[in-house]
Amino acid sequence: MKPDSRIGAGGDSPPAGSGTPLVELRQISKSFGATRALDDVSFEIKYDETLGFVGANGAGKSTLIKILSGIYRESSGEILVEGQAKAVSSPTDSRSIGIATVHQNIDDAVVFGMTVAENLLLDEIAATSSDLFMNQRSILKRARAVQEKLQLELPLTAPIEALSASGRQEVAIARALVGAPKLLILDEPTSTLSARETEKLFDAVRDLRRRGITVLYVSHRMSEIKMLCDRTVVLRNGKIVSEQEAPLDTRKIASAILGELVLSTKHKSRPGGEPIFSGRGLRARSDSAPADLELRLGEVVGLTGLVGAGKTEMLEQICGRRPVESGAMRLRGREYAPRDAAAAIAQGVVMVPEERSMQAIFPGESLWKHCTVGMLPFFSHFGFLDRRKETAFARDVIQDFRVVCAAAEVPIEDLSGGNQQKLLVGRWLKNSWALVILDEPFRGIDIGARAIISRALREFSEHAAVIVCSSDPEEVVEVADRVLVMVEGRLRYGGRADEITSEELSEIMSQTSAQDRQDAREVTLQ
Repeated sequence: MKPDSRIGAGGDSPPAGSGTPLVELRQISKSFGATRALDDVSFEIKYDETLGFVGANGAGKSTLIKILSGIYRESSGEILVEGQAKAVSSPTDSRSIGIATVHQNIDDAVVFGMTVAENLLLDEIAATSSDLFMNQRSILKRARAVQEKLQLELPLTAPIEALSASGRQEVAIARALVGAPKLLILDEPTSTLSARETEKLFDAVRDLRRRGITVLYVSHRMSEIKMLCDRTVVLRNGKIVSEQEAPLDTRKIASAILGELVLSTKHKSRPGGEPIFSGRGLRARSDSAPADLELRLGEVVGLTGLVGAGKTEMLEQICGRRPVESGAMRLRGREYAPRDAAAAIAQGVVMVPEERSMQAIFPGESLWKHCTVGMLPFFSHFGFLDRRKETAFARDVIQDFRVVCAAAEVPIEDLSGGNQQKLLVGRWLKNSWALVILDEPFRGIDIGARAIISRALREFSEHAAVIVCSSDPEEVVEVADRVLVMVEGRLRYGGRADEITSEELSEIMSQTSAQDRQDAREVTLQ
């Protein structure tokens, strides 16, 4: 996405040498009942900079972003924009003063049931002065102009729900640029993007800075922060604990994020034991090459590949969420052919899905209900559910996985995205299963939470088989004993995690069928 002179132009620059920041936050505090999410937060966002805003899950980042976006009102404090105090009472107020936000949960930024073109121009359509609302031809014409100027490759007439998560994210970012913001807030923008799409985003962020648009960049990935940001601000427990100018020291940033908590993910690759799961002639898609797959006791298998490579399709067949394209499967030496996800769970196969908000969360329900759903027989006695047993189990998950929350009874929406993920992963790892499948379990979580989950997976794998799917090769190498790479629906590589680097994995991931190289290692992945 490349902004042109009209779309995504940040407006006039400040007077030279004025020293006035674009946005200044003064002693911003926010409380939710007895919980103080932000505590006298003060910092500046300067003109023409990319500011990295980092912190652990639950540190208060999302709360501050929602205050700047007009979703929440601060309990106390003051927001100044170009030296003038502003009341940001609604998202409309935020946009009117030149702040645009692309939130981490991308499905909150699009409207299902509408086309890509309509979502791209949603702000214009919603404006009372707009003449586009009833004119589909005008909407499509305007969307095509935006598409050309931002160099988008999107099916404008398709329903937004037909797009992948990365496609929906691209629409949300493009719509933010249409409004010509002075400050663009990107909250975990690469969490659903492929490597190619990520590079495209990086180019757009750099171009925005050159054109005078300030970016507040929120990410848990230190490599992105170091590559893109001029400064960083670290938030911990609702307070600013560190500010740093480029060149950035990511070790110091990580230390500021974690505080006294030091977590190492270094490990030696372990050989697997007896086979728990085996598949013969499996296909990710109907047009994919068949592959054999074996998952063993005592090892974590990492599955990586670009977005759209077929990883999720393969895993969903194994856990009963999708019909098997071909081949046969066995679990603990017996024929295994689950008719649906419930049948897979009954046989000891569970999965944490990729799209948390759509596939694993029940809005309005408590944490303890999310911990026990899908395994209610563990908490029943003569046909009656034991509420005390359920809540005790949830509290164990919350404690062991360091989920930041007020109580097990609060609705899951009260948690940050990373804490939701820790809860959803932790609930499965507190019981006994034959095979646990995790699809993008590290998406949107901080380095501390990632280390907690990685350690728990390795401990759990001593009594089960575990497969972790991630489009980030660094995450795979960090947690896995053995690594598999999928390219265009084909399992292309398999080997020990300590015998390959994340850079080498990226190179294999980027190969296509038309680019087959002599050194590409096609193997029976056992």
